Amino acid sequence: MSFPRFKLVPGPIDVDVPGWELTGDRVTGERIVECHELFHPRDENADIEAALTWADGIIGARQVWTHVRERGFDRWEAGSLSDEPTDADDREPTPADVRALIADATALQERIRDVERRLRGSEETRHTVFRLDDAAGRLTDVSQALEETASELARVRAVRDGSVCAVPWGVCPEHGNTLVSSGGRTRCKTCGRTWNYDRLGVPCGEPLTHKVTDAAGGSFLACKAHAMDATERLVGGTVTPLDKDGRRD
Repeated sequence: MSFPRFKLVPGPIDVDVPGWELTGDRVTGERIVECHELFHPRDENADIEAALTWADGIIGARQVWTHVRERGFDRWEAGSLSDEPTDADDREPTPADVRALIADATALQERIRDVERRLRGSEETRHTVFRLDDAAGRLTDVSQALEETASELARVRAVRDGSVCAVPWGVCPEHGNTLVSSGGRTRCKTCGRTWNYDRLGVPCGEPLTHKVTDAAGGSFLACKAHAMDATERLVGGTVTPLDKDGRRD
């Protein structure tokens, strides 16, 4: 069982002051408790984007944030803490582990760009920077390779585990096939919920709730949102809910 390492929660941070609270634990054991007032009070989506960026900056590395709504309250979670210690050298890396390397590559790329900029500022050193632009550019390819690896790993883990929806493309858990992805981020066109990764490009991973059977008798288990999408598209088949114990009836 695992728990989120970081939580980002919107709410009052002072009397009549709405904002964001970031809490969590660094790998060093240092506790994070930071607050910030709203970034864009009149634009909810822009405010969420800015809050996620702010949280990444406080943590010191870009995170894969997941939106959670519980009892009508929203929060964003990232990272994980296991309640059972494991040997990091022996366990299988997760997609999140691979994506964490992207943050390292991005940070290195930014440092190279900064060195390049400062060297270009002097006539005496300007001629030395021609290799740095190429080096920084290669890190874009590195990040892309890492993202594709993480996506493939997520597909393997979802299919192998069999306990979650393994449809190879993501959905909005509430609205179904309503996602759009751009620049490595995904947004639901209906509710505006966002994910800080290409949710369309990885297996679903939502809890199993239904059995989908086509007209030829082939079937698979799916989450509520994929079942909803199948209901709209399926011709001559059936979509039936699993019972509370997950049996396939």
